[in-house]
Amino acid sequence: MGGDSLVQWVLAIVGSLFGAVLAVRAFGHWMKKEWGALITHCLGGAVVAVMIWTPNTAISILKTIGGKIAAVFTG
Repeated sequence: MGGDSLVQWVLAIVGSLFGAVLAVRAFGHWMKKEWGALITHCLGGAVVAVMIWTPNTAISILKTIGGKIAAVFTG
């Protein structure tokens, strides 16, 4: 019980810091009119956001992808 609330608290802090850093960097790319960097930054941020805010979903997605890759190599 206590460990789970600690994990939720840490994820909330990390998620908030991630959101703040993402916003500042995205604003910098937007001001410099670096559109390609802005788009890739936002797409990468979306992937990382899924891993921070929904870790169980991210784990199941990665297991599925890993299983499909392993199936290609093992036949």
